[in-house]
Amino acid sequence: MTTADKLLEQIFSWIDQRSRCADKLVKLAAELESLRQKCNGAECVGSSVAVVGAACVIGAGITFLTGGAAAPFLGLLGGTYLGAGTVISVATKLVELFLSSSTMKDAKKIEEKSNELAKDIQRLFEELKSEKKEANRFADPDDLDRHILTDIMRAVARRSGVRMKINFRMIGDEPNWSFGGGQHYTRLSPGLYLPILVTVTGVLTFFTLKSSGKKCTFLFAKGAEKLIKEISVTGLKTVLKGSTMLVGGAIGMAFALHEAIDNWTDQIKNNNVTEASQSLRDTAKAIQKITQALKDQFKDMKRMLEKMEEEQCEQEETLAQVKRSIENPKRSSEDERKLLAFAIKTCLNEVVRRWLKENSGLETFFKLVDLFNSMKNKIINKSNKDKDEDEENEVSVVYSDIEVDIIFLAHGSISHPKIPASCLVPQSNIKDVLLYSPWNCLLAADAAYCIATGLIQPRHRRFLCGPESGCNIPDEGHRPRKVPPGWNSMKEAGLIPNIMVSTIKDPEDGAWTTFVDLTETYGKPGRGRIVIPFNLGGLTLTIPFYIVTWVMSLVLSFFKIKATVHLAACLGDGSTTQKFSREFLEDQYSYTIDNTGMTSSQSMLPITHPNLYRTLQAMFD
Repeated sequence: MTTADKLLEQIFSWIDQRSRCADKLVKLAAELESLRQKCNGAECVGSSVAVVGAACVIGAGITFLTGGAAAPFLGLLGGTYLGAGTVISVATKLVELFLSSSTMKDAKKIEEKSNELAKDIQRLFEELKSEKKEANRFADPDDLDRHILTDIMRAVARRSGVRMKINFRMIGDEPNWSFGGGQHYTRLSPGLYLPILVTVTGVLTFFTLKSSGKKCTFLFAKGAEKLIKEISVTGLKTVLKGSTMLVGGAIGMAFALHEAIDNWTDQIKNNNVTEASQSLRDTAKAIQKITQALKDQFKDMKRMLEKMEEEQCEQEETLAQVKRSIENPKRSSEDERKLLAFAIKTCLNEVVRRWLKENSGLETFFKLVDLFNSMKNKIINKSNKDKDEDEENEVSVVYSDIEVDIIFLAHGSISHPKIPASCLVPQSNIKDVLLYSPWNCLLAADAAYCIATGLIQPRHRRFLCGPESGCNIPDEGHRPRKVPPGWNSMKEAGLIPNIMVSTIKDPEDGAWTTFVDLTETYGKPGRGRIVIPFNLGGLTLTIPFYIVTWVMSLVLSFFKIKATVHLAACLGDGSTTQKFSREFLEDQYSYTIDNTGMTSSQSMLPITHPNLYRTLQAMFD
């Protein structure tokens, strides 16, 4: 049993003890009335005043902001008024019998047990905090709150018979829940997760348990506000007036039985036996209503968890269907419809959403899915092969999520409009997208091969006049005036030109055949590097690169594959009317004049085939 389970167990025990206490007070009221009837040898006289309640609900350290001033939160069950009257011998006898009854002794034992449970609840909550701090080394109190709430919610789910896994995180001050194995597409609607968070924090505030950070404070405040409303609905009188806010974050109830007993004793002494017995019943009723309100909170949580579990099961089934559709290139029209509907629903890029809805984009979408599913198979097979080699060589490697470098080989260009670079990094499973040549620069086949192998470094790049361009500027004049020391990372970039990629015309494509020759001559890329040529089975087209990375991210997300994407393509400005300004391109990364190509230094490759080297300048334009 986890600490969170123990905490929950003690909360339920406390509620049970309070219910038992209420039963004892009802029994005491009946016993007192019975004793009064038996004491008919003398007449009870004296005056009395109305008594409202006798239970004391104490909010430890709590104030409410009302009308701009902080005021103590007192008397949730009403004030206590002492009766006045003549004490007679019958009353003295009644007090003696009332205080010495076995029912009173039982009530006092229950009170002691309740107080012990209340202390244990506080201790377990602090123990849960300590465990999370030690296990996760939290420096941020907000992260600590999130993990504590997660543990408590899991305990509530277990107690409710709900088996789902829960992952919880905060975005700003808004909660966001996801379920299942880290699948970033699985989300539950706000109509489900926010009410259950408010409900559970309301119960925690009742027992004066507080958040550590600031981001969960609003949840605890909302939870306390909701619980107060629930309690007031039961008919209890409160001092809350108008619009109130919780200040301090706790409304705990500590029923002071000894104070109530003193009050009832004074009433009996003053011959107000009827008022005392009614106060006992009112107090019992109030406690019953409060404990019932807490039980109802847990019933609500169970109902919401069951609803969340139902929605989760539906989502998991949808994900399973979509995954099967991705893996089956001979998918039915119904499978295609479900896959497309899922893609549209989960896509956050409105431009991509519109493209998916257009008939002209459907064939391309499904061919891209097949391309990246085939790539996924290569990644998994390569990963398993690497694992077998490690085991054979007794290398200790822990395999969980697969991380690879994907080299996307295509013809390319840049065009208007400008787009945010984040469009190329649609989800967290695409760790980064790296561009290698400056803007308005072509890419030679040998540089593409070096990108694929991962051998190329910024110091290896060379700039020359593009082949067959008719340019009269010598190669030295094509070197950009700004040459950054690293590659162009889209994860860190702002606005960029819209990169367009075109399919490779295999087998007559000179740049591609040169790349293949280099691979056959000097070897394939090493471990963890997957080359994907943009070949869609005879389909010739040009599309924005952000569509490619989005579909790639969609497919990889189902197989726990994370990738850094390396684009091996030309980035020449293909605009015929409006060209990008040199200043914009240089500010973003770097810029070359027209007809510039980027190649790698000869030292990168041991040139043993002169005829082959003469073809290296074939460009991926």
